[in-house]
Amino acid sequence: MTTLSPATVLAGSARRHADTVAVVDGRVRVTYAELWWEARCYGTGLRAAGVRAGDTVALLAPNVVDFPRVYYAALAAGAHPVPIGAPTSPQTVHLLRGARLLVCHTSHLAAGQWVSARAGVPLVTVGPTRGPSGVPRLEDLSDPAPGSAAADPDTDGDPAGRAATDPDDGDVVLSCLPLGGRFGQDVALTGTFAAGASLVLLSRFTGPAALELMLREEVTVFHGTSAMYAALLDAARDRPALPRLRRCVSRTPLPPSLGERFTTLFATQVEVAEEKSRGGGGWRRRWWCRHRR
Repeated sequence: MTTLSPATVLAGSARRHADTVAVVDGRVRVTYAELWWEARCYGTGLRAAGVRAGDTVALLAPNVVDFPRVYYAALAAGAHPVPIGAPTSPQTVHLLRGARLLVCHTSHLAAGQWVSARAGVPLVTVGPTRGPSGVPRLEDLSDPAPGSAAADPDTDGDPAGRAATDPDDGDVVLSCLPLGGRFGQDVALTGTFAAGASLVLLSRFTGPAALELMLREEVTVFHGTSAMYAALLDAARDRPALPRLRRCVSRTPLPPSLGERFTTLFATQVEVAEEKSRGGGGWRRRWWCRHRR
């Protein structure tokens, strides 16, 4: 049996939905073909920094387009991406021990330098602004020639094994969940890219900012937490126009009163993406990434 790389999620959609916008980050719009090409170029930068197949690459970045670029660059290079969250802590230092490299977005550079020094892991930066001159920049290590980038993994068949209930390729998904968390990776990143839908990023969530972004980008699917749904309800008061959401997903069930008010105002029920089941070793979680009725 052939084992497919998780990078085939993006590689397959880059082949089937090349010109579809994969990520919207402010004014930046990146198609699937562009995102996969950029990830492979970043993959050559990781290899130039000493990353080899089987290594662990830590990633510290907010919800910006550089997150999926580096995440899939590590996968394309045969490495294991391990996102870490901010603020960092001694537990983060313990998690990073044994990692080959830490890729840090320049917006989180202070935290990245702190954890890199304590864990003894080399640091490279990524992002629109440059860090200190002594810190290597992943873009400078990358080879811009797509032909010399990390090799494409096998993309035969349906790489994600997606079901008929996954998102439509015309969906526009706003996920305010941290991509560094398991829920954000499985539901927002993998679920959206497997379907060839468009992922809209918001690095810092507020109710008003999310509603304005939904209206501007014509968002049809929203992923969030109970607190985010409550903030959306507060921001929606007395607004003349609200987004027309086709599907809403929450990590855990909303309080009944909150769910009823949201359904009444937005005419959309909030579905639960997490199911807990009792296994032999305790509770296990399963994520449901279903967005199409």
